Parts: sequence; C-alpha cells; structure tokens
Amino acid sequence: MKKIMVILLSVYALNACQSTPLDDNGADDSGLEVRYSEAKESDNRVASLNAQLGAGYLAQGEYERALIKLNKSIRLDPNYALAHSYLGVLYSRLERPNKAEQQFDKALKLAPHAPSILNNYAIFLCEQKQFEESRKIFSKVLNNPVYANRANAYQSAAWCALSNDKLDMSESLYRKALVLNPNSSRSLLGMAKVNYKRGDYYFSWNYFERYYRSSIPDADALWLGINILNQLDDPDLNTLSSFELQLKSKYPDTDETKWFYQGKQEY
Repeated sequence: MKKIMVILLSVYALNACQSTPLDDNGADDSGLEVRYSEAKESDNRVASLNAQLGAGYLAQGEYERALIKLNKSIRLDPNYALAHSYLGVLYSRLERPNKAEQQFDKALKLAPHAPSILNNYAIFLCEQKQFEESRKIFSKVLNNPVYANRANAYQSAAWCALSNDKLDMSESLYRKALVLNPNSSRSLLGMAKVNYKRGDYYFSWNYFERYYRSSIPDADALWLGINILNQLDDPDLNTLSSFELQLKSKYPDTDETKWFYQGKQEY
C-alpha cells in the first residue's frame, strides 16, 4: 500500500461531486493501523493518527476512506480541530458547502488562530465566491511570521486573486511565494497564467518552461501550454505537437481535450 503522506491541503481544483457513504463499512486499511492498535496508544493519539490518515486519503482523492478516518478521529476526540478542518475540505471537494461550513466553524471555534485551518477556510471561502472575506483570512495567515508553510499560503492567496481577475495582486503574491520556494511548480504555473491573461505571452512561456522542466503537466497545464504556443510568433512546433498528443492520449475525457477538438482558441 502506498505510504500516506500528510500535507497541507490546497483545493483550488474541485473534483466532480460523487456519492460518499456515511458509515464505516467497506474500507479495509487495517494494515495501516495495526502497529498503533498494538501499541495501545491513548484515544487522543489514535484520533491524531486517524486524522493524518484521513488527510492522506483526501490528498489522494480517496474520499470514502478519508471520510471514515476523519469521522473516527472525531468520535475519539470531538475537540480535535484539525480533523474538523479536514472534514471541511472533504465536504468542499464533494460540493457540500453547508456541511463544509459547519465543519470549518467547529474547527475555528476550537482553534481560532491555527494558520493551517485558517488557510483551508480561506480557500473554501474563495471557492464560494466570497473573495473579500477570503482575502481577510489569508492576511491573518500571511501575517503570522512563524507559520512554517507561508509559501503554501502565498500560493493559495495568489490563486484566489487570479480566479477573481486580480492580476496585480496575484502576481505580487506568487512572487513572494517564489522568494520562499523558487522552484515551486504551483507558483511558476500561476505566474504563467497571470502573464497569459495579461497578453504577455513570452513572459508566460518563460514561466511555463520553468514549470514544465520539473513537473508532469495535467490537462489544465497542457491546455495552457498549447494556448501560449499558439500566441507566439515563432512557436516550437515540435513542442506544440507533443503537448497536443499528451493532452489527447493522457486526458481524453477532460474539458480541455473537448475544447481542443472543438477548435477553441483561448485558455
């Protein structure tokens, strides 16, 4: 079984809503937990471990297992704020905003100043088209000088600004993220998008090339790359053909591939 890595969750791209059971039946991941049950850890410790497992499953898109683990964590420790926050992210992914709001409310009542929880909540607010409120929450996170994941928060705030066509604000935030992490694929791709929207296609391509050298592009990135190249006076036609082939072969059922076949010209 793949090792579960706990990461800060960024959910700027929502997956399609899908049915998720509300009970504990079905998922068999006992192998992940046997060492903890044998060690007879306290309820609080096991609650923390279940939340971590839930976050890992959530990051991998395994929403059934994530729900099981996070509900188990809260049963063991109803006051575990991080588990409520992860449930907020999960319900947001499942396009259940009312349930997501309830979980974030619980998390913030328990830990009102926790930067990781505030960051996830700000992302959720941005997804719900509450830009100004989201911006205020991001500011609280970014003004915390000891927050270890400020680069992640800058990226999330920059994405939110970009999704609301605040290009100058987005660029400023992405630049700050790149100061902290110069090779961040998210920030490089974000800067490519900002410059594309401005019509600065050569700057956009410069950032996209830096992104592409160290990343495996998804359908969204390939579609952006195709559109950038189509706007250049002297595009690399071999690279353009490669992007088109990757899009059609790897992501045949995506909106981006449909747009390609329809002859859509803009990203």
